[in-house]
Amino acid sequence: MDVPEAVDINAMCEEGAGVMGTVDFGDVADITENDILRKVFRSEDDAYEFYKRLGKFYGFGIRRGDMFKDEKGNLVRRRFFCNREGQRDKKHYNRIDRKRPHKPETRTNCEARMCIYLDKDSSLWRVKKIILNHNHNMTHPGMVHLITSFRSLTDAAKAQLDGFQGCGISTAKTMRYMAGVSGGYSLVGFLKKDAYNYVDKRRRAKIVDGDANAAIVYLEGKVDADPTSMARYNVTEDEMLANLLWADGGNRIDYQYFGDVLAFDSTYKKNKYKRPLVIFSGCNNHKQTCIFGFGLVLDESIASYTWLLENFLEVMCSKQPSVVVTDGDDSIREAVRTIFPNATHRLCAWHLEKNVTSNVKDDNLRRLFNRWIYSEMRVDDFEAEWAQAAADYGLQDSLWWNQVYGKKEMWANAFLCEKFCAGYRTTSRCEGINSVCKNFLESKHSMLELVQNLELLVREYRNNELLAQFRSIYSEPVLTTSLESLERHAASVYTRAVFVDAKREIQSVSSVNFVGVRRSLTTKVYTVEEYGHPGRHIIVLCDKNMGKLECGCNFWRIQGFPCKHMFFVMKHEHLLTIPSSLVLKRWTKEAKSLGAYAEKTDDGGDRGFLLRHGALHSASRWLFFLGAQKVGLFGVALEGIRRLCATLESELANGVHPTKSKQGGEIRDPVVVRTKGAPRGHKRKASKRKCVNCNKPGHTKRTCTDGRPCRGKKPRVDTFNSAEDGGQSEEVAELEATGSNDQTIGVEHVIGGGSVRMPQVELINTVPFCRYRGQ
Repeated sequence: MDVPEAVDINAMCEEGAGVMGTVDFGDVADITENDILRKVFRSEDDAYEFYKRLGKFYGFGIRRGDMFKDEKGNLVRRRFFCNREGQRDKKHYNRIDRKRPHKPETRTNCEARMCIYLDKDSSLWRVKKIILNHNHNMTHPGMVHLITSFRSLTDAAKAQLDGFQGCGISTAKTMRYMAGVSGGYSLVGFLKKDAYNYVDKRRRAKIVDGDANAAIVYLEGKVDADPTSMARYNVTEDEMLANLLWADGGNRIDYQYFGDVLAFDSTYKKNKYKRPLVIFSGCNNHKQTCIFGFGLVLDESIASYTWLLENFLEVMCSKQPSVVVTDGDDSIREAVRTIFPNATHRLCAWHLEKNVTSNVKDDNLRRLFNRWIYSEMRVDDFEAEWAQAAADYGLQDSLWWNQVYGKKEMWANAFLCEKFCAGYRTTSRCEGINSVCKNFLESKHSMLELVQNLELLVREYRNNELLAQFRSIYSEPVLTTSLESLERHAASVYTRAVFVDAKREIQSVSSVNFVGVRRSLTTKVYTVEEYGHPGRHIIVLCDKNMGKLECGCNFWRIQGFPCKHMFFVMKHEHLLTIPSSLVLKRWTKEAKSLGAYAEKTDDGGDRGFLLRHGALHSASRWLFFLGAQKVGLFGVALEGIRRLCATLESELANGVHPTKSKQGGEIRDPVVVRTKGAPRGHKRKASKRKCVNCNKPGHTKRTCTDGRPCRGKKPRVDTFNSAEDGGQSEEVAELEATGSNDQTIGVEHVIGGGSVRMPQVELINTVPFCRYRGQ
């Protein structure tokens, strides 16, 4: 046999004798046909592995061939071929309906093969015929691992891929890691394409009964691990998923603690259906973003947002927020007005400023708007300045000007300066969440992947909160101000993030000047002023017996901790601690119970398998480190691992638990919707080159058959889509005509919601894992 120079693979081959076992296949180097004809095997698989070893050593792929069974149905003959055996059928070359290009040829009609038969007397498989001559060149040893028959994903590799996928790590990064720990891509055992195929196959298997139904079944399964988690959804009349809302127990508990200020925004391109994803968020006691729940809406209509907010309020135990921060979307504004009538609806200052920039070209008027948005001023002053600006610029009849004025209570700081917004002035925190989502979500993700990956997002935010709480409890800040007792008390009650801001106010006491004080019954009325602003007096009321302080700057009402004027009065009154009436609980270390920070794990199903797999992987690191120190220790560790694997395999062989199949899909997958987001730019199709003689495409004047002389080039006429000129494209018109974005909502469903007592507010009457049907 004409083969390339043999490579040294003696380390991979072990000496064998007589009968070949399942692992001990003998040395295939310099083997002859007579040696192969004398081989016997215990099973057909052993013969296949031997021929596979032979092909890998010499550089040719193999595949199973035809077989023959006796009258009892027992396999008695089998042939193994070179993977280049045979030729492609000629009918594939002459197909007139072919759309894809031909695949490259790999078959050369190679005659190399090995035939085996079953010796019934000894129940052993013997070699009947062997042909070692090939009609093609052998593969180079450095490329043998690329042959299909030598590539396979072991169960261990599949488990590792599943583990990385469950943590939100991409397949490409997983392959780089596995190649690194294996010593190179050639030693991994499979290609990146094989890994992608496996991941895609797993993804398709999970949604075999429908993507929407798989997501609902997954949320139902979450109730077993977390009885307080809930999900609500409704379907259209044709059983298609319309709107979906879900929140786990941790989200619901966080809302009870920090749900006084609620912000939400919709983001796009996070699922393959282009459904807008709504993320409800707020600010915790560490001034970090915390997530209250998620929602997928059918469209961005008032009805969809109203359904979402109504069910969100019920899931959150009917606790009304005091402030709701959103962008300027009309549908969201109307839904908030309906569901949260008593809440202060604040519009995002950044969105409004951007809107002003696009509609106002005068720099002075822009500066006025910035003053109205951010500066502290009285309502009368705002009204006077607005009227003066309208007269100066002639905007009394401007539609945009009057629309902005009609929403002044939602954006002008004169109307919002006394509202506690927990630092929210814009939806930048929502935009920050949307930016972090890019690390977990992609536009090609299914609905099930969306729900699962959002759990990873929540886990990351909760880990940040846990770290901040740990630093606040187990570390003490260095005291640097002269008001040491007040500073120490602030450090003991406030979290580190809030203490930094409170300390800044304590340090600013030096800029406050005493003007006078007078007594009114048990209340002292202090008059102070700030350095650099003489004559601008600030009134501070102090009732030392009742432990109350009030300041005319309204800083405490806005920020939730004392201002420098209050600290000045505390110093003047020789108070050693901050009055309890001024310590807002939501900013303290005890705002949330320590038990609520514990991370819940699910030890059942696929998630439980991944957790156990990860735990064993972490526990074996020390074994790998010790075993790799010396060659002798390496052999001991390897032999011990083999014995342990054999024991575990025998235990699992006694009973294999079949995977529980999902019930038939009850909910149809949604269709791809058209959102209100910024439209994608329509690229103009490149015009085909035309002949200058006949003005027809497909040829030039040199090959033109018309024969007319060239009279110069005609002016090119470009055809534009009507949507580019502000009109409506044909696709949009067809979409609106079919009403795919205006589905009639039919049945509603509820998932989970155990009767567990939540902090501050009791749960509404719900039952564990129930469904109800109704309009």
